Amino acid sequence: MSSTDFARVPATDAPASIKKYLDPSEELVFHRLFHWAVLLEPIAVVVLGLVATTYADLAVRSTAGRSRELLVVVWIVWAAWALSTVWDYKTLLGFYKGAAVARLFTFLLTIGVIALAGYVGKTRGVGAVLWYGFFAFCLWASIQILRYFSRYLVLTQKRLIVLEGIVNRQVKSLPLPKLTDMIYQRTALGQALGYGTFNLEAPGAAVGLGRMPYVKDPDGTYLQISHLLWGSEGPKPPKKIVLSGQLTEQPKPGESAPSRPKSITVNGEMDA
Repeated sequence: MSSTDFARVPATDAPASIKKYLDPSEELVFHRLFHWAVLLEPIAVVVLGLVATTYADLAVRSTAGRSRELLVVVWIVWAAWALSTVWDYKTLLGFYKGAAVARLFTFLLTIGVIALAGYVGKTRGVGAVLWYGFFAFCLWASIQILRYFSRYLVLTQKRLIVLEGIVNRQVKSLPLPKLTDMIYQRTALGQALGYGTFNLEAPGAAVGLGRMPYVKDPDGTYLQISHLLWGSEGPKPPKKIVLSGQLTEQPKPGESAPSRPKSITVNGEMDA
């Protein structure tokens, strides 16, 4: 679909995975996955982690030396960076304002992870700790890939919809009349790979989509939304009308009147 192609498809002709979330009166403008660049971080975590863990494991099995300490430090730096891609660890540790129960749970969870790592390191060696940590991040990366293939951006002439979720499906929709402001951004990498970020402002809306990164075909998406919001509506489709009534035939001179009037129905269309 080109950037200036504003064709629509009836909801009844939409793919089955999308149609069940649409009202029959809606018209589907497009549905698509988000850009594959969202997988760059998970892939980088796995690739760099495999290299760092392999060399660090070899180092801890060898004799002590500066190279051994350096490779272990490299692994720790990779693990810290990988952790920062999974979540904001400062928030997780309760450095920011949060519920006291959540802070206590996070503190206990962190202590438990450290204790488990120490136990594994003592019983199975430091190399086992390194590989277990790497496999934990591999599990996270696998979940991100599954999430990518289950997350869709859908646009109809009435609303913008985000479908996501692997086991529990979540449907977020924003009526286009509620959209008051839309900021469209493209970084240098986004321009090179073909994705953009949308910041949507909808005061008073029950569901806010907010910031949507890694939107595929961002120029086309921006034009499609702009056309639905501010484009010319064009002529409205004609309205169907039905006229019904009765017709009484006038008798000729010398003839008796018909027993009952005849019923007639007229169907047609009228321009709105």
